[in-house]
Amino acid sequence: MSWLNPLTWPIEPWVLLGVELTAILYLRGGGRKIPSPARAGGSGWGRWRAVAFWSGLGVIILAVDTPLEALARQLFWAHMTQHLLLIMAAAPLLVVGAPWLQVWRGLPLALRRPVARTLVKHRALAAPRQAFRWLSAPTGAFIISTANLWFWHWPAAYDLTLRNHLIHHLEHGLFLGLGILFWAQVIDQHPFHARLSQLKRVAYVFLGTIQAWALAAVLAFATTPLYAYALLPARPGGISALTDQQVGAGIMWVPGSVTFSIVFLTCLYLWFREEDARGRALTPGQVGVAK
Repeated sequence: MSWLNPLTWPIEPWVLLGVELTAILYLRGGGRKIPSPARAGGSGWGRWRAVAFWSGLGVIILAVDTPLEALARQLFWAHMTQHLLLIMAAAPLLVVGAPWLQVWRGLPLALRRPVARTLVKHRALAAPRQAFRWLSAPTGAFIISTANLWFWHWPAAYDLTLRNHLIHHLEHGLFLGLGILFWAQVIDQHPFHARLSQLKRVAYVFLGTIQAWALAAVLAFATTPLYAYALLPARPGGISALTDQQVGAGIMWVPGSVTFSIVFLTCLYLWFREEDARGRALTPGQVGVAK
């Protein structure tokens, strides 16, 4: 079969360029200043973060630079798989990898200094800085990432991505970028810590799961196809447009819940552990007073 031959795969040059540039800056930044085990969060954690980073880049290529990209133009479930790979796999892996400081160090110093000075101090960027502070806070990140997910599954916007390849790239870029923003609220990025407490992270992930399930339910229980795939004379596998849509909803509902479940249970476990440690830290006298 032709899809097994990488030479026949669709090539997205801008995606490859972005991935390659990020990888080069990451390697260059790591070569300039290699953190000690203590700074890396303990021996082994630095290596695991590197594995997460490279895996995240690999998932991006898998999503948009393989036969899945061509299939997504004919099947809704393939397009949905792309979305999930970007939001639920690549984004959290990159957050775990926390490559931002290392990538930044990979830039030439002569470029870093004026860029940083402009971004931090230039008066013309005061409003964008304030907007970024709101967007990067938990409430803003949740609102913008949720709105983005629902907007691109609005039929008019979704069908536009099928007609316009540039808009399709924009959609994927927003899914990845805002996915990173969402997961950064509940996954610590060394050396920084997310603002939310473990209990609030549990609630945050739970609400994210509910809104994703709600969208999946809308797609699954629709009685007619919602998107332009229904206009195609035929689809690979011979499935109907409505069945295709329902399969895509199922992918969003079940495999799409895996990352939510992992992070939810991890945050819940860490919260229990914190509460247990807090309870054991109380002296008998303090326990008696608390009672």
